[in-house]
Amino acid sequence: MADLTHGAVDSLLGILSAAIKDEAELLSGVQGDIQFIRDEMDSMNGFLLHLTKSGDDHDDQQRAWMKQVRDIAYIAHDCIELYMRITPSHKGFWGYVRHVPELVKTWWPRRRLANRLRDLKVRVRDIGERRQRYGVTVPEAKKGNKPAAVLHGAKGAADEARGAFLLALASLGMDAFLQALASVAMDDDDGAGAEKNIDIVITLLPGDLRSDKTLIKDLQAVALRHGGDNATICMVMEMLLRALHVSPQGKGRVSKEEVKNLVVAASSSSSGAGADLDLPKQVMLLCYSKLSRDYKSCLQYLTAFHEEKSISRTSLVRRWAAERLVVKEEKQSYEEAAEMCFTELLFRGFVYPVEYGAAGNKVKSCRMRDEVKNFVDGISKSENFEGSRLPPHLDNQFRIRQMVAKQEKKLEKEKAEGASSSAVSLNICGVSLPRKQQGQDGKSPVSAASSKKLEKSIDKQLKHFRSLPETYRVNVMDLGGCKGLKKRHLKSICKLQTLKYLSLRNTDVPDLPHQIKALQLLETLDIRQTKIRHSCTKHINNLRKLKHLLAGDINHSSCDGSTPFSTVRMPTNISEMTDMEVLSCVQIYRGSELSELGNLKKLRKLGVLLPGRKEDIKDLRQAISKMGGRLHSLSIWINAPCADGVSLDKEDGDGTFLHLVNLESLSITGMVKSGLPGWVDEGLKQLSKITLCNTPLTHGKLETLSNLTGLLCLRLHHGSFTEEELAFRANGFIALKFLLLESATTTKLTFEENSGPKLEKIVWSMPSDASFVTTVSATGIEHLAGLKQVVLKGLSEGDSCPLVEKAITKHPRHQAIEIIGIWKNVAVTSTT
Repeated sequence: MADLTHGAVDSLLGILSAAIKDEAELLSGVQGDIQFIRDEMDSMNGFLLHLTKSGDDHDDQQRAWMKQVRDIAYIAHDCIELYMRITPSHKGFWGYVRHVPELVKTWWPRRRLANRLRDLKVRVRDIGERRQRYGVTVPEAKKGNKPAAVLHGAKGAADEARGAFLLALASLGMDAFLQALASVAMDDDDGAGAEKNIDIVITLLPGDLRSDKTLIKDLQAVALRHGGDNATICMVMEMLLRALHVSPQGKGRVSKEEVKNLVVAASSSSSGAGADLDLPKQVMLLCYSKLSRDYKSCLQYLTAFHEEKSISRTSLVRRWAAERLVVKEEKQSYEEAAEMCFTELLFRGFVYPVEYGAAGNKVKSCRMRDEVKNFVDGISKSENFEGSRLPPHLDNQFRIRQMVAKQEKKLEKEKAEGASSSAVSLNICGVSLPRKQQGQDGKSPVSAASSKKLEKSIDKQLKHFRSLPETYRVNVMDLGGCKGLKKRHLKSICKLQTLKYLSLRNTDVPDLPHQIKALQLLETLDIRQTKIRHSCTKHINNLRKLKHLLAGDINHSSCDGSTPFSTVRMPTNISEMTDMEVLSCVQIYRGSELSELGNLKKLRKLGVLLPGRKEDIKDLRQAISKMGGRLHSLSIWINAPCADGVSLDKEDGDGTFLHLVNLESLSITGMVKSGLPGWVDEGLKQLSKITLCNTPLTHGKLETLSNLTGLLCLRLHHGSFTEEELAFRANGFIALKFLLLESATTTKLTFEENSGPKLEKIVWSMPSDASFVTTVSATGIEHLAGLKQVVLKGLSEGDSCPLVEKAITKHPRHQAIEIIGIWKNVAVTSTT
């Protein structure tokens, strides 16, 4: 806890120093309050440094005091940051005169915040005196004990070792490992069978521990002494093995001695010498104790998702960052620190993947196993001194998710009465979920009575937030999937001025109120899958802290080239939002608006919808070039046909064109006449995903793509490939793992030897024409050594693709390849 509290205080000291430098802009009395808070926090920070060096064994008094310091540090940080945001910046006499109207306009809110700072000053003084009153002392630092550091994961060789372990685990499986472990007789069996079993066991052990026969015996004892079901045994052993694979230099590695202690405790329990031992819980407790304090807090935060079937990685990472649960290093953002935390928790087995990206290289969503969920829930309640209740910040998030879950159940129950088919909806985290058929007008057939109930549930939740103390900080409001939201609800939410994360995704909210301008600390605004009007972004022009603006009313992953795409307009003063990192997807009315993007030095993901006029496309080319190496993801939608000769290729009057050397994902829709731009070439070493829709791909451009050594995912939607044969030449697409093809004219897939050696999944969508599907063929599939699944979409019920299925039977591993036929939205799975 000391390291997390120390990080909160450090962050507060930074903003306090900045505030004191701008003393001319402070109201009377505020400077003294800020100076006092800074001095007190500086003293507390020294005390916290001693606590950090003493290790993690803090008594209850120390932990309670640190919790109070951490809470007041977060509140003071938000209060001072908000004060500085609404205070006009001016220099000199004339600067002061010029900002007089703004100073007058903001006088009352600044005065209100000044009063809050005065109250915080009193609370800070009380906390300092409380430490002395109750004798919270500095424990003696342990020799050789280093401060609890953030576990960033091993680099270089250690990362390779982890990768090799995960590959071995995936190919071998825990069942085979446990069987081999149980069969090992280290003392009296020297036969070939025992040697084979030992080889299997050491495959999953770290390199520096493979010769340790005592450790192997101890692992065997842990597995054999557990009397639970096989799934629980596999989970326990897998978590233990993962904890052993932490770098030997890492603080979070489980030691051989600790494994031995587990065996001793299990032996005492089985012999009746001690109390019954819950071995899975003890293993989880051991692995949990190896996490740094901020990673423990992030894991506990997952209790807010008890009602979710899966948790979006991106949503979770941004929420951790908004809550400031992670400790970041110098020159590192909170989001980057949160990404590293997710990677570590995933590797250690506290969460497991539910869905991967199309390329298969990144986890899109995850969840906790029930055993881990119950364990973390208990830990969260015990460590935060809340008895049988969750700590307040988790309890409030859990209330929101519980409210949305109840809404979904009520709506499903009501719609089930008249629904005869199903459609696809998105849950809070953006994961596809089945939903009953909607009405003809596109709206859910919700009765007036249900609508009233939905409004009441939202009113009840907002009333709870209004009842919280004024100094309570609400950082995250995730209302994704919530129905019944009205403008008055949003106005109430806008009073929570400490909000850093606001999600209205997949809600029925029609508009953004002008009061949203009060959310000066907002970092993430998610309004995807909503009907918010184009002009509503005029209300967010002053949100200078905004980092992620996510908009658009369709699911981009299912582009079919015919769905009209509408979104909100790009904020007019986007150039002043200098913290912007993700801008996706916004509408551009005039290409000249794109020139403002050059000031966004942190922008790494851009999605724009614009007309196909020649001048607009030219402005887009120039904007892309100016952003050069900053962009990691680029999505372009053209909503009107381009004239002849208009393309994204560099022209003579464009000047120097800077390559997008760090581009990882490229999506282009609507470049019907010019197709894929010429600057997509072998120089884009980082490019791993390409999506084209109504953007023709010629054979020459296909040859260029085949030389992209990092390309993992290729999606060719409608209008992107219209030739009769799609051929993959020898030694091309060496990294490709996923291929999607939607074409009404392509009847033949050809794979030459050594082409697409890592291709795992093919999705082929075709028109439901019996004469067409019986003629399509796939030649050379036997060359795809890594092929796992083939999905054939667009078939009529009962139809199949005999030539494709026959080609798959030639594959050396044809029995392991899954064939899925989509018959009018009904998936039928088979293996060859």
